[in-house]
Amino acid sequence: MLSLTPQERQVILFLLAIALFGAGTNFFLKTHTQIKLIPAFNENLGKLDLNQADKAALMSVSGIGEKIAIRILDYRQNQAGFQDIGELKNIEGITEHRYEKLKDAFFVQ
Repeated sequence: MLSLTPQERQVILFLLAIALFGAGTNFFLKTHTQIKLIPAFNENLGKLDLNQADKAALMSVSGIGEKIAIRILDYRQNQAGFQDIGELKNIEGITEHRYEKLKDAFFVQ
């Protein structure tokens, strides 16, 4: 068959041992790991809750300055919180165009 030198046989055996070790390790980690997949994607991940955000958090959103942040907080206080994202349109300075840019940055809980 093949005439291999003793050194070549050792190299082949070493490579086979490494491959088997890697396959075994991979199998072990897949079956015994504690990390599980997230069961459901949270659609509000990365968004601000309009009923919880403070002035600084509101101002961190592109398109909201200090005046509009204060108006949002005042509206929230006077109306006992937001019931819907669409209520942002009731705030002076938030036009339909601005609302379209802002609506994806918030959620109401």
